Amino acid sequence: MARESITTRLIEAIEGWDPLHGPLVWSDELFDELARAVFAHQYKHNAAYRGYCESSGVRPESLNTWRDLPAVPTDAFKYVRLSAAEQPVRTFRTSGTSADARGEHHFGTLDVYKAALHGPFVRFCLPEQRPIRMLVVAPSPDDLADSSLSFMLGELVARWGDAESGYFFGPGQSGAFEPDFEGLGRALDRAQADDVVTMVLGTAFGFIEFFDHNAGRWSLPAGSRVMETGGFKGRTRELTRAELYGLFEQRLGISTAMCVSEYSMTELSSQAYSDNLASGIQENVRLRVPPWARVEVVDPVSLRPLKGGTQRGLIRWIDLANVDSVCAVQTSDMGIVDEDGGFLLLGRAAEAELRGCSLTIEEIIAASTDKR
Repeated sequence: MARESITTRLIEAIEGWDPLHGPLVWSDELFDELARAVFAHQYKHNAAYRGYCESSGVRPESLNTWRDLPAVPTDAFKYVRLSAAEQPVRTFRTSGTSADARGEHHFGTLDVYKAALHGPFVRFCLPEQRPIRMLVVAPSPDDLADSSLSFMLGELVARWGDAESGYFFGPGQSGAFEPDFEGLGRALDRAQADDVVTMVLGTAFGFIEFFDHNAGRWSLPAGSRVMETGGFKGRTRELTRAELYGLFEQRLGISTAMCVSEYSMTELSSQAYSDNLASGIQENVRLRVPPWARVEVVDPVSLRPLKGGTQRGLIRWIDLANVDSVCAVQTSDMGIVDEDGGFLLLGRAAEAELRGCSLTIEEIIAASTDKR
């Protein structure tokens, strides 16, 4: 199947999903059909990945189920070009200093990424499906063009934000990126004074530093909410999610029930969200992925999938929206996956637990070198 046909088929399936009432898990038949098509495209056009698949003994004609897809560790994106796109239209890079190796995720088209973005956001963050004041504690996509987080937030603001929405993190007078906490405080003042339902979005450490910098307290209107994107270790201190959510309630007047956690990464094209706002259930909150993605846990050493709802292992994503890279992505995050696909994130694995990922990266680099 040609790439254009694959992207068209995926976009039709994604946009045909009802975000409010549709199932969060597609049938294995549909998921396997799409997974085989995407894998065949990646095997043919992604040389580095093809070399690794061949060394693993997996080819398109032998793939029976999505569970057989060879997974690539996220760190491999730092060392090998894992792309099926000849001419990328956009490259997102992982965070890091200029001295660090940064992972790169190349996109031949952003159409699938954009199609996959809004339905899950509506399902888990904005079921009202109407414009909302959005205050973003992160750089805009214009200021940080190679950030997948900024791109995602920019798309959400453009689609769902009202005219007074804005960003409160960008280049300062020195040119270095810095937060605009004074501006954010004034925007919160206006939202409270105007009685406007507001969504505050950003990284956890950005919120922590804001609360440390600004002693203000607000009582935002009922229906206001928070979307935090993880990252609880800031430059000043580290908080647990429960402690940060307590601050949202104390300092913004936003209850824990209206605080949603988003989880994704540069190497993915889809996002997971906590299901508390969508379900109204506040106990045993889990992260959920959209139906074009699956999540499982694997043994950190063997990287073999673990069965059962209480098994603790490394989180692995199968993200079909990753058309032009690799749809099977092995993270370095520990978690527990339920039988219904919901999962609990436990944090990054210790280095000692990542031996399986390290060996896999070596195999991918070796296979890539052999193909040159």
